[in-house]
Amino acid sequence: MKDHYRRLIKMYLGANIQKKFPGIQLEIQDNKASVTLDVDESYHHAGGYLHGAIYFRILDDACYFAFMSNEEEYFYVTRSFNIEYLRPYQKGRIIARSTQIRQVGDDYHVDGIVYSEEGKELAKGTGIFAKSRMKLDPKMGYRLD
Repeated sequence: MKDHYRRLIKMYLGANIQKKFPGIQLEIQDNKASVTLDVDESYHHAGGYLHGAIYFRILDDACYFAFMSNEEEYFYVTRSFNIEYLRPYQKGRIIARSTQIRQVGDDYHVDGIVYSEEGKELAKGTGIFAKSRMKLDPKMGYRLD
């Protein structure tokens, strides 16, 4: 695995938000990424199914790290994200995978799909990511130690 991927994974897992998502996993390859999460009742809305925010969360992350696999200088931010919820889910492992990357100027348009552990499509979406003024830096967790 490239050191850049290791740095990105360390940055991701070290972010404060991860305390709310124990066990979340990120895998990065060249132009691809996947995020895996084990779903239980703690992620449910009042109706007893997985809250849409969780679908968004892992889709946004998988899409983001797919294009970041080749970006070693700047930190990008989500400009917009469009999501389509396909079916409800209650319990088990879900995985979001990036599926396509298009660069438009300095922005990246990335598609992704969330799957159940049985391989059913649960949600799909497209994010647009814009370059920020921040550079990737060890202070934000982008490091190997």
